[in-house]
Amino acid sequence: MHWQSAFLACALIGSGSLATAQAEPAQRFRLADWEVEQAIPRPPLDAVGPVAARDFGLEAFPPSPILAEAPNADDEAPETARAPEVPQPTEADFAAIPDDPPSLLEEGQPDPAITVERVAQQLRIILARPGGDRALQQQLNPFYAGRGYQPLFVRDGVVAERGQAALTRLGQAGEDGLDPAAYRIQLPTGPRTAESVARLELALARAVALYASHASGGRTDPKRLSGYFDVSPPRIETTAALESVARAENVTAAIDGFNPPHPGFRRLRAKLVEMRGERREMTTTEATRRHALRERDLIANLERWRWLPRQLGETHIWVNSTEAQVNVVQGTQVVHSTRAVVGRPETQTPVFSDAMSFIVLNPSWHVPISIVRRSMLGPASRNGGGYFARRGIQVTQGGRVVDASTINWASANVGRYTFRQPPGTANALGRMKFMFPNRHAIYLHDTPSRGDFGRSNRTLSNGCVRVQNPEELAALLLGIALPGENWTIGRMRSLYGGGERSVRFRQAIPIHLVYFTMTVDSTGALVELPDVYGHNARVRAALSGGRG
Repeated sequence: MHWQSAFLACALIGSGSLATAQAEPAQRFRLADWEVEQAIPRPPLDAVGPVAARDFGLEAFPPSPILAEAPNADDEAPETARAPEVPQPTEADFAAIPDDPPSLLEEGQPDPAITVERVAQQLRIILARPGGDRALQQQLNPFYAGRGYQPLFVRDGVVAERGQAALTRLGQAGEDGLDPAAYRIQLPTGPRTAESVARLELALARAVALYASHASGGRTDPKRLSGYFDVSPPRIETTAALESVARAENVTAAIDGFNPPHPGFRRLRAKLVEMRGERREMTTTEATRRHALRERDLIANLERWRWLPRQLGETHIWVNSTEAQVNVVQGTQVVHSTRAVVGRPETQTPVFSDAMSFIVLNPSWHVPISIVRRSMLGPASRNGGGYFARRGIQVTQGGRVVDASTINWASANVGRYTFRQPPGTANALGRMKFMFPNRHAIYLHDTPSRGDFGRSNRTLSNGCVRVQNPEELAALLLGIALPGENWTIGRMRSLYGGGERSVRFRQAIPIHLVYFTMTVDSTGALVELPDVYGHNARVRAALSGGRG
């Protein structure tokens, strides 16, 4: 690379007049880098001598910092780093490696002497023995006690048909964006006895329960990843999971049902399977690596689907911060969509689910103290108390309006005051706000600042969600929540200009503020959206053990 760069510099210096003469056409046609490279003649490789340290005025080349590092086994390792030679395994090594659990278990022959009753007796002992595995006992004893300690997955000393179906489905966990290695069972060692078969039963039960937990609620704790994740994943507990498998006629379908039922999840999961098939066909390391990273991003999105409620609501509102869009969904169809402005990276729109219960027309804006401190105190200190008056913001103390211009805002205790912008055309909330009371004080609202909706990057607010077409959204939601009351846009406009008026829903409408950087559109194409808050990278790192 050194001789090529040096030759390119000489070529460009030697052709200065030509470069000047062709500058305008090159700019006009916007030559790509590879086109410029193609236009520069290169000497044959055998005409170029080896580069020596003295060519650079050095006694010797310094050691490479990359090659000096220990080889990185991750798929993002520098390709220039050579991995150390790995000794080839011997026949004895291969013989010592056990097959996957299904293969070993299939080879076992039934032993009718290991009866259900004997295995049940051993299950009772193992799950109640003092000094035993307390975690295992607490996890599995409620389920087995409820069925008289009858085994579910084994019969006649071998894995029964129900257990084989469970093992096969757990082996396909990679297609769900999970790790199949996490659900491999540890086979009991020693002779086959009622006790060892009972331990095999418990190993299978524990694997199914762990899969159910991961598939239904994810493998991460969202609240430890970010304070903006205010979600409670609907994790399926052990007893419920095993009872579901015990009742099922189709074990495969029952285990698959631990995953989210949402069409958006199912489409994204199918795309993961498709992408992995494409990666197997790739022939270059770099293309394979890029594809693997996209798969990781997709798996991080599947993880966040698992945080959502199992029931989104037949009619619900969907706000995806990465695309800055508000959708109203009925069934599986989007019946209304409008652009939105969401929180800035430093004042993010949080991720949570709630229920919208009313709309306020002609709203006042009760300015949060956090916004006052962050955005208003500085200008008020520099420009005097008139700053608040010019923006129509009333300052009150103890319920009484005070003259803000008489207060030294550079030293004032702002927590002693409240700040309110009355209804009006200049009100920051516009003509209406859509309320789903929550601890984050987040809501949807109109805005007098219409120009921001034309921007591609709409992460501009203090956390609340500004709506481009609030009247159309309000008319649709009121028609759903208050059928027969004729809440048209004309009727709403007739109420503009007065005091606040709340219009309460008869039935609340679920709303989900979500964060997905990958979705599948109606044509089946994968849509990739910017990771505006870095949440996807954060989840991806947690799933891969912090490796990014």
